[in-house]
Amino acid sequence: MSSGRGSERVLLLLEWMAEQPDSVSLAAASAALGAPKSSVLNLLRMLVDMGYAEKASEHSYRLIRLPGEVGSGRAMHGTLLRQTRPALEAAVQHSQESGFVAVLEDGQVRYLCKVLPDREIRYDRDITVLRNPFRVSSGIVLLTGLENTALTAAARTAEAHGYGDPANLVERVAEAHRDGYAVTRRGVVEGAAGVAAPIYGPNYEVVAALNIAGPADRLADHLTDIIDITTTSARAASAALARRS
Repeated sequence: MSSGRGSERVLLLLEWMAEQPDSVSLAAASAALGAPKSSVLNLLRMLVDMGYAEKASEHSYRLIRLPGEVGSGRAMHGTLLRQTRPALEAAVQHSQESGFVAVLEDGQVRYLCKVLPDREIRYDRDITVLRNPFRVSSGIVLLTGLENTALTAAARTAEAHGYGDPANLVERVAEAHRDGYAVTRRGVVEGAAGVAAPIYGPNYEVVAALNIAGPADRLADHLTDIIDITTTSARAASAALARRS
C-alpha cells in the first residue's frame, strides 16, 4: 500500500466510522472501504494507537474522537487551548481581570495558560505550580466531573492533608455542580479571589475549567458580573470545543 493511498484510506475510514452509531467490525470496515481485511486491521490498530479509536470487543472497534477534538479522558492540550483561548481572551477583556484555563491532572490542578488584563494592579498566578483541587475554584469545578466514589476518595485524601472535613468538601463540589460555577473568595494567594466554570468536551464531560481571578476586594465588588462573564465564556469555550452551535 503506497503512503498516499494509505493516508486516503485512513481518512475514509475515519469518516465512515464517524457515521456509524455503534462499534464496527473488521469485516464491515473492510467491506465499506473495499480493502483487504489485513490492510484495514492495520489502519484500525493505527487509529487505536493514535487515540482516535478503541477496541470495543475482540473483533470490533469504536471511534472515540475525530482529529482536532478532545478525547474522553485524554485531553489534547494543544487542541483544548486553540479552541478555548478566544473565549478566555473575551472573558479577560470584559472583566478586566486575569484569566486561566485549567485541567485536572493526576489529582492536581494544572493551569495550561493565562491571559492578563491591561491594568496596573492585576493577579499574576504562577501557572507552573500545581494546586490541590479543593483549594481553588478551578479545582472545585473540575471535581464536578468525577464519579461519587472518586470524589469521596479525593476528599478523604484532602482531609489527610488538612484541607477540611470530607463531607463539607464534597458538598462544595455538589454546590458547584448545581450552580454551574464555583467561587473562591480568598484563594491560596493572600488577597486573591476567583470564579471558575466548567468547559465541556464533545461528550459533555468536564475537560477543563475557565477561571477569572483578581484582587479579592475588587472581585467582591463586581462578583455578579464576574460570575456571568465566567459562565458565559465557559459555555462559549464548550461550544467551540465540541463544535456545538
